Amino acid sequence: MTIHSTIETRQSTIGNPRGRILAFCVSGFLCFCVSAFAQSGGGYTIKKSTIDSGGGKVSGGGYTLNGPVGQHDAGPVSGGDYTLTGGFWSPAPAAAPDPVTPDPSGLGKTRFVSFVMPATSTAETAVRVRLNSLHHVVPPYSGGPSIPFTSLEGQSRWVGPPTQYVESGSNPIPFYASRLQCTAHYQDWSTVGLLHVTGSAITPSSIYEVENLAASCQGSEASCAAVSAALSIATTRWGDVRSPYNPPDPSVQPDISDVSALVDKFRNAPGAPIKSRAILAGAPGNAFGEVTHEVLNVDFGFSHISACVDAFRGVPYPYTIQACP
Repeated sequence: MTIHSTIETRQSTIGNPRGRILAFCVSGFLCFCVSAFAQSGGGYTIKKSTIDSGGGKVSGGGYTLNGPVGQHDAGPVSGGDYTLTGGFWSPAPAAAPDPVTPDPSGLGKTRFVSFVMPATSTAETAVRVRLNSLHHVVPPYSGGPSIPFTSLEGQSRWVGPPTQYVESGSNPIPFYASRLQCTAHYQDWSTVGLLHVTGSAITPSSIYEVENLAASCQGSEASCAAVSAALSIATTRWGDVRSPYNPPDPSVQPDISDVSALVDKFRNAPGAPIKSRAILAGAPGNAFGEVTHEVLNVDFGFSHISACVDAFRGVPYPYTIQACP
């Protein structure tokens, strides 16, 4: 009797349209609940997931929202050297900015790296300098040890705000120079043109890579993909301010012609090297030999000639690199 009653009740529910709808909704809800929680079997586990939003268009007032259904959490997820951009409507990745280009003069420098900032866009970018190879001197200094800064290789520094200087009081040709810093600096560089960059991490006989990062990288520079192609720049041997440059020339530099070139710079003679080639000595009392604003903002002094004479005698590069916190 009880069995018969149960059968009649099920038949009545199935035959009733409203009952069929109710049964369908309950079944769907139960299926959703089951799929929403973690499941496991054997050596595998499926973590619980969500179905976000609802598909289609929703309007109200002056606004309209177009939403997908079942979208994975949108946006970039990074780990190691990889970045995954998830979601159906995740924002398109930002385009990489134009790269910096080589100094058109092609002349080597000991304590600066020089390049041209792109003028094609007024968008803000940051300029990263990767420290690839630091102070590998070939042939070694004759008057002391030639110690490379290998513990800092692979690190990065950032180009700071540019400042305009002049070559000298009697030769007021302007140029832009920046110093390296430990944090990224974003700005519109389109009016800068040729930029000379110095800092304790710019050392002789070294190799650097310079990259331009889009503003969208701010706060996630280490994993950001909106990065230009890199420009590789090498510095010359300590005291080597005039061609032939080492590297690539294998000769021992500097020679007497380098000392003579700096004497010409001191005299403001025509054809003398520009400041970014001629400056060797750092600020007095600065343990890292930083080429500070005070060094760049005055006329070329005798201390740089003295440093070149020491280098000519085989005295090693006297400075070290300041570490970032």
